[in-house]
Amino acid sequence: MRAIAVTKGRVLLVLAMIAAALMYGGSAASAATVSINLCALPGTITLPGTPPTATIWGFATTPTPGDCSAATASLPGPQLDVTLSATETTTVTFNVTNALPAGHSITFEIPGITFDAGAADVDPGATLSRSFTAPISPSASGAANAAGTYLYGSGGDGGRQQAMGLYGALIVRPSTAGQAYESSTTAYDVEAPLVLSAVDPALNNAADPMAFDMYTYRATYWLINGKAYPDTAGITAAVGDRVLLRYLNAGYDNTTMMLLGMHEHVVAKDAWPLNNAYDAIADTIPAGGTEDAIATVPDGGAPGSGGFPLFNRQLHLTNGDQADPSLTPPGPTPPAGGGMLTFIHP
Repeated sequence: MRAIAVTKGRVLLVLAMIAAALMYGGSAASAATVSINLCALPGTITLPGTPPTATIWGFATTPTPGDCSAATASLPGPQLDVTLSATETTTVTFNVTNALPAGHSITFEIPGITFDAGAADVDPGATLSRSFTAPISPSASGAANAAGTYLYGSGGDGGRQQAMGLYGALIVRPSTAGQAYESSTTAYDVEAPLVLSAVDPALNNAADPMAFDMYTYRATYWLINGKAYPDTAGITAAVGDRVLLRYLNAGYDNTTMMLLGMHEHVVAKDAWPLNNAYDAIADTIPAGGTEDAIATVPDGGAPGSGGFPLFNRQLHLTNGDQADPSLTPPGPTPPAGGGMLTFIHP
């Protein structure tokens, strides 16, 4: 009888301990929260050619959900950063306000992200909230919404909204700083997000983009982070630096980027780490896709005085309509090059 009593007492003690853990250990099941407030609204960008400006529909961040009064659209939209926690899951909520002209509902999407159930569309003047939960970092292989490079945007109006500029980069970072993903093989010294896109001024400057025939879409500006060369920003890196190139293709064309003078080590595609990373001089990023590659700056100097050229291998290296008969002399402008071109330099 004594043995039975002792055993019963131990069982009760264990049950009490479990109950206490459930009552006071809530932090183990809690979640960090991140809120991001976005506005989708019209704006204007400057172009280094003819025409010199273009209307855009772009995103902007705002401190107050639903208040777009002080927001300014940018191309691409602002880079959004989320750093995962090493101790708890992270709930990320986007509050997206539609400040586009009447008649243009937006559809907020992030390919590769699994959102909670709910609406994805929002009418002009209204605000939409969409949330997803990211895992504890480091996360298991194949975990949903894990660290990676993602392209956010709106697929509304039959693709016209993204062509008008409603896109941007979302970077979900692991808890370990200086890594693109959970593996130490993705460590880097310099980070360069590169949003690749294009502009057809005939669409952007149309009085009514909905009346524009997308079968006639013909881009004449090719951009890196919203700029065409020579206005693109260079990437500063020293010999031995590991440069993380985060490619995001927001355009309609599959885009091949080429790096002269060094190799890229491709480690992930569409926010998915590769089991077999590979080296490349040029690699193609599909339309709507993302890619992460690491290039180590070699000793011995760059192939040119400007540094290591990083450019569009399809040679979209001009600015403006090259068929314009008013050009004197007719031919590519500017003569020194333009378009989707930048340099890695000291």
